[in-house]
Amino acid sequence: MTPCHTPCHPSVGAEDAPCPWETLSRAPYVRANSGPETHRWETLADTVPVLAMARTYTSAVRVLESLAVFRGDDRVRIVFAFSDSTAFNAGTRELLDSHGVSLVPWAVRFCVRPRLVVTASENVDLTGFSCPVVVLPHGIGFQKYVPDHRTGERRVSGLPRTESHDADNVHLVLSHPAQLAQLRAERVPLADRAHVVGDPARDRLVAARRLRHHYRARLRVARDQRLVVLTSTWGPQGLFGTRPGLPARLLGALPHDDYRVAAVLHPNVWFAHSPWSVRRTLADALDSGLLLIPPDAGWGAAVVAADCLIGDHGSVTLYGASLDLPVLLGAFGEESVPDTAAAELARTAPRLTDTGLREQVEAAIDAHSPARYRRATDLAFAHPGRGGRRLAEFLYGRLGLGPRDGDGTDRALPVPVPDAAGGPPRAFEVHGWLEGDREIALERFPAAAPRTPAPVPGTVRHLSAFETETRNPLVTSASVVCRDTDAHADTRAWAEEILELLPGALMAAAGTGTGTTGTTGTSTTLVTVRDGRRFTVRSGAPLDTVLAAAVVYTLLRTSDQVAGACKVRVGSLPVDAVIEADPLTPPGTPAPTAP
Repeated sequence: MTPCHTPCHPSVGAEDAPCPWETLSRAPYVRANSGPETHRWETLADTVPVLAMARTYTSAVRVLESLAVFRGDDRVRIVFAFSDSTAFNAGTRELLDSHGVSLVPWAVRFCVRPRLVVTASENVDLTGFSCPVVVLPHGIGFQKYVPDHRTGERRVSGLPRTESHDADNVHLVLSHPAQLAQLRAERVPLADRAHVVGDPARDRLVAARRLRHHYRARLRVARDQRLVVLTSTWGPQGLFGTRPGLPARLLGALPHDDYRVAAVLHPNVWFAHSPWSVRRTLADALDSGLLLIPPDAGWGAAVVAADCLIGDHGSVTLYGASLDLPVLLGAFGEESVPDTAAAELARTAPRLTDTGLREQVEAAIDAHSPARYRRATDLAFAHPGRGGRRLAEFLYGRLGLGPRDGDGTDRALPVPVPDAAGGPPRAFEVHGWLEGDREIALERFPAAAPRTPAPVPGTVRHLSAFETETRNPLVTSASVVCRDTDAHADTRAWAEEILELLPGALMAAAGTGTGTTGTTGTSTTLVTVRDGRRFTVRSGAPLDTVLAAAVVYTLLRTSDQVAGACKVRVGSLPVDAVIEADPLTPPGTPAPTAP
């Protein structure tokens, strides 16, 4: 980067005015490798400067992903500028800093003297540059009306500000010719400088399907479990805006051992309200095992890993449909633009109602037909598998350079591995019933979530909680109190102590062998009843402490004989178990009545 000895832009000032660097380069967020004297210390000389402009968290993430086309190219130097002129800028500076980018103050972006400007925000000021300015999409096309912060009226999301429409150097990147037709129908001058390259983000999702089992393992989704992903765009008409309690209700409706539930929220949701506020709002769902995907990475992996997607008119829902996932629409606002791919998806996807959540999810998965959403997909994504290559060719063409070896996709960053917030539930409402002689079926639901499904006739219900459950009322009202493996040296002494401390509990259960938390191997659980009886539950396929105790509880309530061999069904998995009565158990003691 050459030093700034003359005004970089008319707005900077007269020639005798000091370079803005003299007053702004000491800003706390400016990285040391982006000042006016950088050229004196550079090792890679004569590089071509590219300026990447970010304004919101979403646009920063997308531009970082798109700039992967320049990975490995020592001819190009990339410098970032960040505009904080939006309510959604929270977290953006920290995101850029976490990537270690060269960051300059917004007021001196012209001093970079770029050969190319790249941004994924249509709402930044694109004027004042003589080089090509490329506006990348941060979603899919022009599918949503959003408020215009300058006029107070509605505008189409993704379309640059009107003062840039006639600029000969401003170029718009599109994913499908239908979007170009949309611009021409609205007589937007930028249509003459709009270029259809495809969608590299969607191509990355398709390529990532080979890692589906890896993503599911990172999300702690077992092979026999189904993953339901909730996704919401920002604003009061999105899924989270209209039904903020849906994640908790869904977790309360789906059996814990059969399903996992994840949530993907638009970054504007996170940073308009603050991450703390989002987690506070979702507290019941998080306590019930919700996998909350962070805003910077993981949404793509969650979609690839999903078995069903519940969404709205946002882009992530359409990405899921393009991967041939079963889709349920939990919301679809009037802010959706008609005659778009999202509108076509709304025409064909079923709507999620408030009653029978479990039945609707199961029906969506079981009745899903391949290519159901082909028409919506065909309206959104052109040149499948070639978006990275076409974007690389386009950006290098604006720079006046030839692309490096490869097709542009070989340099794309992989879909990031998810690192979701939210741990397993610590308290459950457990349902047990007999399906035959010594055959017990079990289902459990997080106790922190609202309960919606009606139990099977003849079901025995009880509350089971680990002693480490943070919601004290769930522990003090539990019929069964559980202990983590190896948390106490003397299992029997612990059981006697906890039953004395919690007079409302009928039983205390503690894992004493391997596999008590769901790992491979034989599991052994000691169950102590308040009347002094003790039972040891052994199973070849692991039953965790809650389920092993539930077997004893169900037999105590439904059978005259607790000890002996039995079959336990949890979801679709049958498990052989043996219950051994402790020799010290008083013989002939009648089964107690559960509180």
